[in-house]
Amino acid sequence: MALTSEVMGMGYNLLPDYNSVFRINNENSVESIFEIQATYVAGNCDLSNSQYSQVQGVRGQFGWGFNVPSQNLADSYEAGDVRRDATIIFRGETTPEGDYIQPVGDNPMYNQKSYVPSGQIGSCSEGSEQNIRVMRFAEILLINAEAANETGDTAQALASLNRVRNRAGLANFVSSDQNAIRTAIWKERRSEMAMEYDRFWDVIRQGRGVEVFGPMGFTAGKNEVFPIPQESITLSNGVLMQNPNY
Repeated sequence: MALTSEVMGMGYNLLPDYNSVFRINNENSVESIFEIQATYVAGNCDLSNSQYSQVQGVRGQFGWGFNVPSQNLADSYEAGDVRRDATIIFRGETTPEGDYIQPVGDNPMYNQKSYVPSGQIGSCSEGSEQNIRVMRFAEILLINAEAANETGDTAQALASLNRVRNRAGLANFVSSDQNAIRTAIWKERRSEMAMEYDRFWDVIRQGRGVEVFGPMGFTAGKNEVFPIPQESITLSNGVLMQNPNY
């Protein structure tokens, strides 16, 4: 909690418009803690080769269509949460930047956070100038909320949690029950950081692997970690041992 409180005093803040956080003109903004930098190098597409947007873009319009949001995610948002439409591109919609998404296609939805509007696509790949957001101030607030809740500082936990909720257009969460607040923070992390590659690690550290991922084949005592590549084990001359149950 002390470390997140320190970061919270460094001048970072939440941008008012959630959707704008992920657009090129708000790279390295007041909300950004760490981004992978991507820059277009004039006349050199080999160097301007970030494909982060391209591989996730709407297939047939903006990219290859990988990393598809689930219906479970789409259904998980509270009514009125602006993050749902800012996180997921739905078939048949027109994006806030004016791109019409064809109503039919391979997948029903796509990652809007990786999307680069057609008017901002450079002469190389779709995302050659798009930084990848790795950590945002919103996550610092939610880490602070979780730490505060676990140490019994309910007021601070709710204050940090509700800063994130209010930006999303949601009312304050109110409770004095530690378990209820913990559950609310975990849910908020999913809503706030969906499609930013945090979900799996959150669920694992929360000890909910079987509960959440069991229907998808998750096995306790195995899938909390990845297998070590056999080539690495071989090259280590027996120093590396395979992780359990692989």
